[in-house]
Order: sequence, then C-alpha cells, then structure tokens
Amino acid sequence: MIKNRKNYIWACLAILLLLVIVGLVVLLSKNHSKRSASQRTVFVGKKPDPKLCEHPDGIDLSHHNIAYDWNKVDAKFVYVRATMGKDIKDSRYDIHRKAAIRHEIPVGAYHFLTAKTSAKEQFANFARVVKRDHIQLRPMLDVEESDYWNAPKGFSDDDAHDFIREWCDSCKEKYGIAPIIYTTEKLYQRYKMDSGFSDCIWWVANYNNIPNYQKKCIIPFTLHQYSNEKNVEGFYGFVDCNRFMEGKSVYDLYMNVKQ
Repeated sequence: MIKNRKNYIWACLAILLLLVIVGLVVLLSKNHSKRSASQRTVFVGKKPDPKLCEHPDGIDLSHHNIAYDWNKVDAKFVYVRATMGKDIKDSRYDIHRKAAIRHEIPVGAYHFLTAKTSAKEQFANFARVVKRDHIQLRPMLDVEESDYWNAPKGFSDDDAHDFIREWCDSCKEKYGIAPIIYTTEKLYQRYKMDSGFSDCIWWVANYNNIPNYQKKCIIPFTLHQYSNEKNVEGFYGFVDCNRFMEGKSVYDLYMNVKQ
C-alpha cells in the first residue's frame, strides 16, 4: 500500500515537472518572437551559389522577390511592379525601388494589366503610386495571359487593343512618354499591336533562347526576357532575367528618350 502511494506521488511529480517545462518553453518562445519580430528576415530557400548565378542586363521584380544583399546585385536596370488592377499596390514596390536607387541602379515601375476594371481606373491606380520623381526609366505595361486577365464576356481582341491603347494614352498624358509594353509574340499578333503603338517600345518574353530570335520575331523589340527561372546574386529564389537586343542599351529606356 505504501509502495503504491509512493509510486503515485512520483508519477504526479513527474507530470507536474513536465507541465512546468512545457510552460517555460512556450513562454520563452513567445518572448523571443516579440523581441525579434521587427528584426526577422524572410528566407526563401538558400543563397544561390555565385558561380551558378546569371548576369542579365536587367531584372524585373515584384513581391515574390526578396533580396539578401543589394550590394551583390549586378544589373544595368531594375523594373519593379508597382500596381495591379484598379486598387492593388505591390507590397514590395517601395522596398525594391528605394534599394535600387540607393545602389545607383536605374529603376522603372510597371503595372500588371487585368481586364476586370477599366483602363482609366487602372492607370489612376498606377499614377497614385508612381510619382514622376520615383523613377528614371519610362513606365512599363505588363500585358500577359494569366488568371487575372479574366476578360468579361463579349470582350473582343479589338476591345483588348483599344483597352491597352487607352492605358498608354493616359500614361503619355501623365508622364510625357508612352510606356514600354511587355508581352509575347502571340498576344502582339492576337491584339494587332503592330498598328497604333508606334510610340511605344517593346519588351518580349520568350524562354526558348533561340540565337537568331531577333530575326524570327516580328516585333522590333528592345528587351528580351529570356528566363524566369534563373538565380541572380543578391536574391533568394528565381528572378526574371532580361537582355538588350543588339544595338540597344539602358539609354533607350530613360524617361526623356523618345523613339
């Protein structure tokens, strides 16, 4: 009887000790989180091996991209997503833009176009976020097929052409220059953008890396996005990589250079 009572007491003490330890661990964890919340770094994978990193002419960034050291970023220009649709501002726009400026890399801003709201409403969103003195490079309009495009019923290819042109006209009125248009050959042909966009310059996405792509492409483009799955030193994860076509340079992207 006495032996059973002793066993019972020891079991209770062991459970109590375990509860105390668990409580202390939880308390210390919460306190550590509170102390370091403002100092934590978001890690997205490992830092890439510098020997395997790409060295593009320029990169374009959004909230998906997180830098670990801007001092290591080797680029002739940076474009940062500023807005999408009529009311979305990219959460890392100011972070990326200010970092590029601090490191004396020419920076531009872009808008991700959707078909859910009017071109005027979307440009108004861009103009609210992107002040003229924020950027050195002309604005860029991102026109691509995605779930966000989601054109309403009855929205024809001709409507898309006029929709894009309306955004460009608003841009030209506000900033004094038409934008760069980022797109694909497929959409360029589908929306007949060979007509009515002579004041714009072109940035084409094609990941096949065809050596004589310039000769085969019907668009007289300035920039070629050749990959969205390359490592760039200074950033975690993949970064969109771009290169100038022959005879083109960052000079062609500046706000005060008209084609």
